[in-house]
Amino acid sequence: MIKTIISDRMAVIVQCISSILVATVLSTAVNWRMGLVSWALMPCHFVAGLVQVRSAKGFATDTFKSHRNLISLTSEAVSNIRTVASFVQEEEILRKADLALQEPMRISRIESIKYGVVQGISLCLWHMTHAIALSYTIVLLEKRQATFKDCVRSYQAFAMTISSITELWSLIPMVLSAIAILDPALDILDRETQIVPDEPKVTSEDRIVGNVEFEDVSFSYPSRPEVTILDSLSLSIESGQRVALVGPSGSGKSTVLALLLRFYDPCKGRVLVDGKDLRSYNLKCLRKQIGLVQQEPILFNLSIRENISYGNEGASETEIVEAAMEANIHEFISSLSKGYDTVVGDKGSQLSGGQKQRIAVARTILKKPVILLLDEATSALDGESERVVMDTLGAKGWKSKGELSSKMTSITIAHRLSTVTNTDVIVVMDKGEVVEKGSHATLLAASNGIYSRLYSMQIKGAKD
Repeated sequence: MIKTIISDRMAVIVQCISSILVATVLSTAVNWRMGLVSWALMPCHFVAGLVQVRSAKGFATDTFKSHRNLISLTSEAVSNIRTVASFVQEEEILRKADLALQEPMRISRIESIKYGVVQGISLCLWHMTHAIALSYTIVLLEKRQATFKDCVRSYQAFAMTISSITELWSLIPMVLSAIAILDPALDILDRETQIVPDEPKVTSEDRIVGNVEFEDVSFSYPSRPEVTILDSLSLSIESGQRVALVGPSGSGKSTVLALLLRFYDPCKGRVLVDGKDLRSYNLKCLRKQIGLVQQEPILFNLSIRENISYGNEGASETEIVEAAMEANIHEFISSLSKGYDTVVGDKGSQLSGGQKQRIAVARTILKKPVILLLDEATSALDGESERVVMDTLGAKGWKSKGELSSKMTSITIAHRLSTVTNTDVIVVMDKGEVVEKGSHATLLAASNGIYSRLYSMQIKGAKD
């Protein structure tokens, strides 16, 4: 886009320079005396035109800035209209909007006066230059050094280019600014990514079994290098195991999934899949075999069918319906007037949180991943839907025909511990480390353990 802007502006600059050169030659050729006077009067024309352009641009900019608070308030109120309505704050929003308009009104009045004065000065300069040119025309006529027709031609040929001179003066800084804007973009383009999705090159898809191992992994996010998220984490997950990651917020659970998907590389240690470092896999092939369901699933502004088939673009209608049934969403979809052709809206805005999660689960089921990652995947579901979905996802994998088999590895992050009681292994994390590990019964037996304490608190809260 910047390239287009620069090329368009450069074309106008060339046009302005050409018109100025042609006008100068023509004006001098018709009558060199009037041509020289025209050049002498050029600064007055130029200043008048420049003042008009700059004042108009500044007036528009100041108006936009003064309305910025109102635009922000309106946007925020509309985006959160349910919250505004539930707290009966409509009148308060209107009062704030009225107050936000007071300052723009005051500024507009002042700027209108300024604009009028500046425009008056500009027009005065223009009329003065025309008067001087006509006066000099009379002098030339009296001395018989030119005809009236030649004087008018010579002066007008040059006067018509004043707008080109003014525009040229305005465009050159704009082009220089656009070129300066390109510098950060060029710096980004020159950066070399540390994670290349197409390397190493592969001729055929490298199928994985599902063994996962974190080997002495330490990690800090690039934006906060001083904060340690994972501290020498070591964790081994066998193929087909159902593993749950639990623990307080900020303990590094979601970071484990991010590293496994290789959104980041560990600062120290290695993440292994089937005994091979993640960096030795072709990233695109690896991610095709890993399924992710997030707490806040993102749906596209497409039909339900297209959102589900996003997990497998070559899936048949039967496979899409089966995936929806396993995610306990088929009955709801069938009740819609357009069924699977219903458009979900921007980011799934036409659906509830639980419905969006179930569609995301169906999308992942259709993908038939070898490793399944669930990040609070059922947090918005009711008890019955959660049970059905977890029974499906808690199964052990996929056969070639889409039926369940015993080859899928699942890693679940959950704060609601009742959803992970049937998993094979529960890993309790705290401050980026594994502090407890075992089955639900084993961890519950340790009365002083973190898991036992968290579970007791949740059971007590449920009873209350």
